[in-house]
Order: sequence, then structure tokens, then C-alpha cells
Amino acid sequence: MNHVRLETRDGFLIRIDFEVLRRSKVVQDMCQNSSADGTHQELILPLHGIDHEVLLKILLWMEYHMADEEPIWVQNKTEPVDIERHIDDWDKEFLREKLATVRAIMKGADYLNLPWLVKLCARKLRIRGSAELYLRTLGNIAPID
Repeated sequence: MNHVRLETRDGFLIRIDFEVLRRSKVVQDMCQNSSADGTHQELILPLHGIDHEVLLKILLWMEYHMADEEPIWVQNKTEPVDIERHIDDWDKEFLREKLATVRAIMKGADYLNLPWLVKLCARKLRIRGSAELYLRTLGNIAPID
């Protein structure tokens, strides 16, 4: 299986190389369950918890980090004091978006079980938003633990 088609909440089909999706535990599980029936046709995975615009942004992030190891700080409960040194410039530029877009990316990343991207978004919201906004946003998604 080289390619997978992802069906978004708003009805778009996005065809993507499976290698890009390997970082998502949700997609891996869906592919394992779908390929267990022995068919070799291209899979269509329903991702009805996410719109195509947000999914395209997340796929861009996943493609950029496809060969990267998840940083150690992602698994830690607390951020390192020098966290800014651990976040590369590409990620900082990637999240240079409106707060509503960063929140949508964070929710989509949580939906796809991408803890690295969730933590990057949470970090961005803490920097640019008020503490109340950050807590309200986190209250709307599942815990990372």
C-alpha cells in the first residue's frame, strides 16, 4: 500500500503517500484494521473529525518531519527551561498563524494523535494568548498523557 485517501469532515478526498502518515498512531491503526481483510485496493480512511484545510496544514507538517525523531521534550511532563532552542525555525514559521488556526491545528493534531504537534501548538497559544484562552482551549481536547 503506497497511497491512502483521506476523507475529511467537509467531504474532500486527499490522496497522500502512506509514509507521510506513519507519525499518526490513529492512521496506522486504521490502516492495519482496513488491510486485515486482505484487499489491496487503495484505502479511503474517514477522518470526519477534521476539515480539509486543517488536514492539509497538518500533512505539510507531517511531511516536513517525516524522517525526524520525535524530540525527547515531547514525552516530558514539563518543558525544558531552554525550550526555544529545541523548536526549529521551520516549526515556528509554520505556526505563525491566527490563534484560531493554531487552535484548529491543535485539535486536528490531537484527533490524529500527534503529541509533538499538539505540544507545539499549545506552546504557541501560551506565548500569544492569555492563560485563560490556553486553558479553555486545552479543556476542549483530550489530555496528552
